[in-house]
Formats: sequence, structure tokens, C-alpha cells
Amino acid sequence: MYVLYLDESGNEGNPADRHFVLAGVAAFERQIHFLSEGLDAVQKHHLPGLEPIPFHASPMRKGKDFWRKVPEDKRREMLADTGGVLASSDPRGVVLFGVAVEKSATCHGEAAVQLAVEEICGRFNLFLHRLHRDDANTQRGLLVFAEGRFDQRAKIWVRTFRRSGTRIGPIRNFAEDLPYSASANDSRMLQLADYVAHAIFMKYEQGDDSLLIPIQHKFDSFEGRNHGLVLKRG
Repeated sequence: MYVLYLDESGNEGNPADRHFVLAGVAAFERQIHFLSEGLDAVQKHHLPGLEPIPFHASPMRKGKDFWRKVPEDKRREMLADTGGVLASSDPRGVVLFGVAVEKSATCHGEAAVQLAVEEICGRFNLFLHRLHRDDANTQRGLLVFAEGRFDQRAKIWVRTFRRSGTRIGPIRNFAEDLPYSASANDSRMLQLADYVAHAIFMKYEQGDDSLLIPIQHKFDSFEGRNHGLVLKRG
């Protein structure tokens, strides 16, 4: 089983944001423990003795909320180490996916989110299909969305894509029709997904790829072509 943890970056309904990003971490079931443990180790190294602190990339980078009292150099180190958890993860069991939707007059708000969900579903399914076809490694996929503005609507969309297919192709490798959702504050995996989504948003929205470069090699690819990270123009 591969579980794809997903979070968003950018506001689909705010005209000030030119992009909406949906992205995350697909992990083989046995890798979930090690990834979560890796993020715990980052906190223990930099901020020992505290209860688990949610790692959200935007507040960490900007110094908001809890992170206001953490020096900027320390926050930068912790962001780099968060990316390092992903960058050094097992290449056989951890794969990244991300879709940046460039919003337009006809593709914004809910339409932009739905397009991103469709792309993620199709690309994750293709990854699972290749595992079965090329490696005789038959795995099912499960989606977990961070609770937020659209996780409940995503359940309807994923069910529709499962039954009717996507523009990429049919969905045949998911374990269930419906995705799950959970609080990102309570899930280290969703916090890693948040890092991926924010890194992509920074790249396309502000031209800053400093968070993305260390993890670029983790996005799903096949025969030299990147399938895991895509920019869609609405």
C-alpha cells in the first residue's frame, strides 16, 4: 500500500495568488514511520524538550505564530532539515507529486482545485500502474488530504474520478473510492506534504526554488521524464 498525503498552498479564491498548488508525499506503508520519525528528530535537534510542534513551511519561513520567537537562522536550518528528511528518504518507497495550477478567468476557485485533484489522482494512479507493469509490484493507493477548505468536496471528486476516469486515464489502483482527511497539525506526514506544496508555490509564484531544489529528484519520473511535478495553465 502507498499512502499519498496531500496539502495545498495558495488560495484558489484570492486573485492575489496567481497559482494554486496541491502536492504531497506518497509513501510505502513501512516508510511512514521513518519519515515521521525523521521530522521528530529535526525538532529534537533544534528545539529539544518541547512537545511536538506542527511544522508548517510558510509560518516557519516568515516567522509567524509560534515561529516568531525562533531566530531566522534557526528557522532556515529547520526548513532545510525538513527538506533533507524527504531528500534522503528511501528512493524505493517515497515519491513526491505536485500540481501547480496557473489560474485564469475560466479556471479559478473551485475549478482550479478540482483540476489539481484530477491531475494528482491520474498521476498517482499511473505510478501505481507502472509498479505493477514493470516491477511486478502490485500496490494499491490511498489518499489522505489535510483538513481545510476543500477536503470534503475532494471526496466527491475522487469518487467521480474513480468511477469515470480522469483526462489522464482510468483510476484502477486505488484501494477505496473515498479519500481520508486529517488535521495537518496532528500528522507529520501532512506537514511534509505542506513543505512540498509550499516549495512548489514559492517556485511558481515568486520564482524562488530554494526549497524545491533539494527535493526535485524525489518527484515521480520515468525514462527521464518528470511525471510527478506539473504546471497546468487554466
